[in-house]
Amino acid sequence: MSKKSKPNASGIQQIKVVSNTHWDREFRRSFEKTRRRLLDMMDVTLDILEKDENYHSFTLDGHAILIDDYLEMRPERRESVERLLKAGRLVAGPWFTLAEEFSIGSEPLLRNFLFGRQTVEKYGGRVPTVAYTPSSWGQTGQLPQILRDFGCDKMMFYRGISHHEADAEWVWSAPDGSQVLASRFAIYARYNWYYQVHRPVTTGRVFEKDYTWGEFDEAPFRFADGLAGEDLAFDLKSPAVLYEKARLKEAVEQMVSREGEHFTTPVFLAMHGHDISVGHPLESTIIKDAGEFFKGKYSIEHTDLEGFWKAAEKFIDRKKLPVLTGERRAYLKTGMWTYLFPATISARTYLKQKDFAATVQLVNYAEPLACLAWSAGAEYPKRYLDRGWRYLLTNHTHDANGGCAPDAVCQDIEYRYRKASDVGEIVTEDSMSYLATNLSPKGQSADVVQLIVVNPLPFVRDAVVQVDLEIAASHKAKAAALVHADDKNVATQEISSEKSGSFVDSIWEVPRILDSNRLKFYARLKNLPAVGYRSYLITPTQQELRASQTLVTAPNSMENEFLAVTVNANGSISVTCKETGKVYRNLNYLTDQGEVGNAWRHGTPTFDRIYNSLSARADICVTESGPVSSAITAQYSLAVPVDYADGKSRNDTLVDLPVKVLYRLNAGEQFVRVELSVDNRAKDHWLRASFQTELETDVTFADSHFDVVSRPIPIPDSTGWIEKAGGTHPLRTFVAMSDGENGLALMPKGIFEYEAMDDAVHNLSLTLIRACRIKLAVSEEKQTELPDAGVQSPGLQKFDYAIHIHAGDWAKAGLLNEAAAYATPVRAGQIGRGKGKLPDQMSLLTLDSATVQITAIKQSEDGKEMVVRLFNGLQKTQKVTLRFGSRIKSATLCRADESTISSLKPQSASLPLTIEGKKITTLRIGF
Repeated sequence: MSKKSKPNASGIQQIKVVSNTHWDREFRRSFEKTRRRLLDMMDVTLDILEKDENYHSFTLDGHAILIDDYLEMRPERRESVERLLKAGRLVAGPWFTLAEEFSIGSEPLLRNFLFGRQTVEKYGGRVPTVAYTPSSWGQTGQLPQILRDFGCDKMMFYRGISHHEADAEWVWSAPDGSQVLASRFAIYARYNWYYQVHRPVTTGRVFEKDYTWGEFDEAPFRFADGLAGEDLAFDLKSPAVLYEKARLKEAVEQMVSREGEHFTTPVFLAMHGHDISVGHPLESTIIKDAGEFFKGKYSIEHTDLEGFWKAAEKFIDRKKLPVLTGERRAYLKTGMWTYLFPATISARTYLKQKDFAATVQLVNYAEPLACLAWSAGAEYPKRYLDRGWRYLLTNHTHDANGGCAPDAVCQDIEYRYRKASDVGEIVTEDSMSYLATNLSPKGQSADVVQLIVVNPLPFVRDAVVQVDLEIAASHKAKAAALVHADDKNVATQEISSEKSGSFVDSIWEVPRILDSNRLKFYARLKNLPAVGYRSYLITPTQQELRASQTLVTAPNSMENEFLAVTVNANGSISVTCKETGKVYRNLNYLTDQGEVGNAWRHGTPTFDRIYNSLSARADICVTESGPVSSAITAQYSLAVPVDYADGKSRNDTLVDLPVKVLYRLNAGEQFVRVELSVDNRAKDHWLRASFQTELETDVTFADSHFDVVSRPIPIPDSTGWIEKAGGTHPLRTFVAMSDGENGLALMPKGIFEYEAMDDAVHNLSLTLIRACRIKLAVSEEKQTELPDAGVQSPGLQKFDYAIHIHAGDWAKAGLLNEAAAYATPVRAGQIGRGKGKLPDQMSLLTLDSATVQITAIKQSEDGKEMVVRLFNGLQKTQKVTLRFGSRIKSATLCRADESTISSLKPQSASLPLTIEGKKITTLRIGF
């Protein structure tokens, strides 16, 4: 719907003032140093709320984690916090942490609201119905659907929507049709009352940021001994509390004049808050005085965001508001300040990789395998999983997980990612060992050796597994066979065989040592049960594995049943798709250009020089050869400028970046695995892996949060815009291009930025490194460049991705499942004779679709049932069936917050479902 005509500022009748803070949990300073300031902010604000009955409320930035952070250090103030939360005078949530959305996964985005609600309710509060985020550089498209499931029918943000698209109030629709009322705010976004009214009457300034030494008696303090780093600031230990009432009337009039025309109703939203701002002791007085000045013209009220919407909705005709659908990633055509800043998805890519890995550990492994073990009688490790989730979600504060913060902050983030991954690995091991221990010993000898293989994904799959066994030396084993009735003649390929010894740990005594032979080999396993396991008998043999066949066809080529791969002299590859006959050339060469921007924004030198590896001379060798898995490695150097020199043109001094790339082809896989490492010795550059697809198309498809999104390739003409439009976009696990008959997809692990070029070869690229500088612009008037080197991603950087070649489009190729399988290898464990009653294979559940994807298999929050969440990646309605490993007692359709919508009718162990296009569906299953 087109933008409607609107009243001018003369239509304003009500002004709703909302006091708030934007609290970066860790950004300019580390978490602990920032929390010290949080204590001051909360102490002062709570005191004001308790002493001033006219101070309506204070909004804690839309998230809830800062309550935990505060009360951990101020437990004596819990009663005060709980009382104010219950009264609605302290407003927290619905978020747990304000994330940069496109740097996190689907389930972490949704669980953020789950943990946010639990945190607020833990302290007796009520989660607001308004989702407010002064963060995230762009908004993901399914957010309205998620918000509705958590009881939020309003959304407020300002990055990703330009003023030319809508006035302040509009309607945001998810791809499935779920809608929320939305606000982009006015010109000054979340700062309008703060800058245009509060500052003039308390400091005598509007936008000016000057400080005059000695102007007020405020006791400024700053370290002055050279031991505290570079980004030093004065702290006013006794800030002056001033109020020039004479300035108030003019300040309010100018604010309404500047911004009034943006609102579609007579209700003006006046946001009073700033980064790390604190409640002001004269706030209610200033608002009261303003009301008296404008009595008869404006009613001026201190309220919260819900109060604003309650008043505004009385004047809103939703049918006349523009409806914007899907993700909001518009560059700023008109407006001020509220740039998209899309480049955070490529800042500090090493952090994104760690986030991806931790998410896979928790979502793809730990939770479904814990459910599998739970179904077999194990206790569900909820407390452990909650701990892992808390570590992960704690990292999801936008400037932190966006990679924008100094090194001290990012080092803390790395620590928490490691903790989250460790928890996921622990739960995975405990679940697998429980299943293995409880296998039936019937008919087995005491010295039997078994391999339990688990597939945590909800579809039956084949897999090439690297098996690593320690076989007792008494067997004199030089190889081993895997035996199971449902997977006969398992193909294997030796990696190594050597004498060894392995510790055997026991709670009863010191570790003992098993004298053993260590056997490593590849095994091609077939039809592994979905969200299940299979136990193979291991038969040791004294005959070495001798491969008589191989996927290698020449010193620089290899081939399986789907693909023929040639490693070119420059280190790139050419791939032939056997199904379609199409040949893809120049895949996976590197391009490098200058970078003068920062973590938020890519900047190109005025006189850039772009380098590529197409003319490189690579050393190529076959590094593995066999019928199950083969690999060819290429090594070369790419010479690039050492830094950006003066920022206008890259440095004339070049430095070599050593590159090593391993291409692996497995039997039965329709993709080439890539392991690329680069020793990054340069600064200020943008390094990308490029792929000449030669596919005639003007769109890409990429998976996003609970969706597969189509995006245009041509970049809009942004001449005259406030912000220059670019061509980079986010992905989660794949990006695909297709001309209808042929398709190519890239499936990276934790690389979140791609760009498709509207050029002759239709190049597709993945950002590997965007090395830039820390340029903190906390205030527009002062930019601080820090010496922190981490954002330059120095040293050895490693990347894993796959090149999927197929016929047709992403849906026909089943890329949701293919990417999930690549990101989630099956796990295997060695076990002796079991001590229980479990069969040699079992499946918890199976989904019969490649275009509907399950994103979560977990225990319900109340511990009574299992939750399964899935989404329809297509726009059309689909009918699917969930098949379970045991009879279903009950099935309930519920919201994402796990509250009931309606009962479903299972058919014994099956549950047929009709899922509307782009719908997120959450189920509770009882057995």
